[in-house]
Amino acid sequence: MKHFRLLIPAFLILALILFAKAYYDTYTLEVRHYRIVHSRLAEALGGAKIVFLSDLHMKRIGPREQELLRILREEKPDVVLLGGDYISFQGSYDPVMAFFYQLPRAYAVMGNSDYYNENGSCILCHKPGSSELKSDPNVLFLRNTSTQLQTARGRVNLIGLDDPVNKKGSIDEAARRIEPSLPSVLLAHSPDVFEEASSRGIDFVLAGHNHGGQVFPARYLKGRMLVDPAFEYLDGFFQKGRTLMYVGRGVGTSFFPFRLGVLPEVAFFQFIHENAAGAQPFQTVSVMNETRSTSSFSMENLLDLVGLSNGLPESGRKKNVAGHDGTLFDFELETELEDLNWECHKWFERSRDHATSGDYSLKITLPPGQYPGINFFGIEKDWSAYRQFKVDVFNPDEEPLTFHVRIDDRSSRWDYGERFDRDFALTTGMTKITIPLDFLKANLSQRPLDRGNIKRLMFFIPGNDRKRTFYIDNIRLD
Repeated sequence: MKHFRLLIPAFLILALILFAKAYYDTYTLEVRHYRIVHSRLAEALGGAKIVFLSDLHMKRIGPREQELLRILREEKPDVVLLGGDYISFQGSYDPVMAFFYQLPRAYAVMGNSDYYNENGSCILCHKPGSSELKSDPNVLFLRNTSTQLQTARGRVNLIGLDDPVNKKGSIDEAARRIEPSLPSVLLAHSPDVFEEASSRGIDFVLAGHNHGGQVFPARYLKGRMLVDPAFEYLDGFFQKGRTLMYVGRGVGTSFFPFRLGVLPEVAFFQFIHENAAGAQPFQTVSVMNETRSTSSFSMENLLDLVGLSNGLPESGRKKNVAGHDGTLFDFELETELEDLNWECHKWFERSRDHATSGDYSLKITLPPGQYPGINFFGIEKDWSAYRQFKVDVFNPDEEPLTFHVRIDDRSSRWDYGERFDRDFALTTGMTKITIPLDFLKANLSQRPLDRGNIKRLMFFIPGNDRKRTFYIDNIRLD
């Protein structure tokens, strides 16, 4: 018993040491400067300073983000490259956009986390409240496309790959318009593109996603428990053929709200010729490693570290709640559009055409894809007092439209068997869809859905082979 009593304070001291170490490692930035021997890139980028940032996972502009901005102001990079995952899981884009406005001109790609906030990512590329792309954005997003960087020395192809984690990326499409005679830099969120990039002879790849493992045991679990191919490249330099890749450790955190033994990172690169100082091809020389402490205690950081903070509070967004008449959405208010899952290439706007309730309907444009659709947020959850679900859909096309309705009473996103799905074949013109609520049963088990706790309402156009436009109105319960 005496030994047991001694173990308790020893355990508490160890826990306190680990907590302090995690706090320091989470909120201390390491600045790395690399000189890379690469004659092709030195021809175009010699003398230029490039900075690479990835995996910000930003909840707010806190001490760490303020220090990051100070570093950029001091270093004055010539080229800023951003590697995706700017928001926390399903987080707000407000702090990200505020951060972007303080950056010099930058080039960016999307990460997998950026698509999890389904009504947020559109703000990155489009003008607010418009389907038009920003004409001269401070941060230019490259989504399976390329541009040319012009420096004092020459030009280089910059290829931007859309999120490879969710299979949105296509190097074929992204590199279609590059100039083959110029050296190429590929910006991608995940390093699992390395094999394909090396087979194409791309000179330099910048990626993130893995956070350097985020906690030090990840290095020893790689290839055992961590079997994702991307984890073969946790962080640092990798070379295959003529292709060199750098995988950054990122800035923020994901899954666990802390880092342990893996500091956040800001990486700067400069390129020199092979004959400079007797260097060998692809030699990398770390000129300076510097840690910039942002570890001063703050309550916000503490709440983040123990997982009790979900980022910024809701900004007063209206929640749609069925009134006494059972209306879920009638699109008479502009604010109702805030409860739709916006993405680039997916567009919603109120229209005076084909309205069946009030003055407005919702005009929807969906891109080609397997399951392009609409997710409604903030819906009334208790449907138990009603007998029917109804929605009016207008198909302006001569071709029939397959309209898919999905309703969930559980939080699982992927379990097909435990949700309700139905297809409706819509001919040209108006179709009034009615679903008796007694029919709301799980697809496989035929379990009646809990009508007092509806979690999700979604509409799809399955197997959509081209851009389609249609109108919906008067989503209601009877």
